[in-house]
Amino acid sequence: MDIIWKWMPLILTGVQLTLAWVIWSARKEFIRRDECTTCAGTLLQRVSAVESGLDSLPASDSWRKMQVAIEEVRGSNRVVLAKVEGQSELLKRIEHPINLLMEHHLRGEK
Repeated sequence: MDIIWKWMPLILTGVQLTLAWVIWSARKEFIRRDECTTCAGTLLQRVSAVESGLDSLPASDSWRKMQVAIEEVRGSNRVVLAKVEGQSELLKRIEHPINLLMEHHLRGEK
């Protein structure tokens, strides 16, 4: 028992130094209150900027109307494409006789 009492101050000093080191290390890992309020203010500004940006976006009804309008444009584009393809076939039918007439006139056949 005398040995324990003899070494007790040294053991307590070691425990206290270890505890002091743990607290000092934890201070580096965690943020202080004043830094937290500064970060919270910056974060609040960023969140409010994002919210104001979201407020300027169109509502769901507007998105639906835009989608319907886009589909209408796609449909009209398909109609125009079909008409152009039809014109292409017509031009091919006209082009062949014109080429024959041009060859006839270039050769000078009578």
